[in-house]
Amino acid sequence: MPYLTESDAMMNAIDHFSHFPILWLDTEVADYDSKTPRLSLIQILADSTDLTGERVTILDVLDRPDLTDYFITKIMLVDRIEKVFHNASYDCKFLGGKSQVKKITCTLELAKKVPYYIAPLANYQLKTVVELGYT
Repeated sequence: MPYLTESDAMMNAIDHFSHFPILWLDTEVADYDSKTPRLSLIQILADSTDLTGERVTILDVLDRPDLTDYFITKIMLVDRIEKVFHNASYDCKFLGGKSQVKKITCTLELAKKVPYYIAPLANYQLKTVVELGYT
């Protein structure tokens, strides 16, 4: 699992991922419970068969608005790339705003639409949704 901290490496990774039709994305936020949360990490997966996370690339963008803006421009605002998040409304706050971001799938919203008798979920956390698929 590549953990990238250098600008050139992160820009190269963003350029690489900009060619995929579907990306599974997640963010981590520093100071999330404060009035000024800051985007810390962007996790990117382009291989849907990777069930271990070995092919996830992590971009350390804490206090790097130039790299965040580059990611937004090259990935988030591009409508030919499907962006899959578990909680898209939260993640997109840090990645360009949900009104500007193009082509988003939110697994949380999809899970909420499945009737309880088909998928009896105790909650809608990603871990719970995934575990139901493996039981």
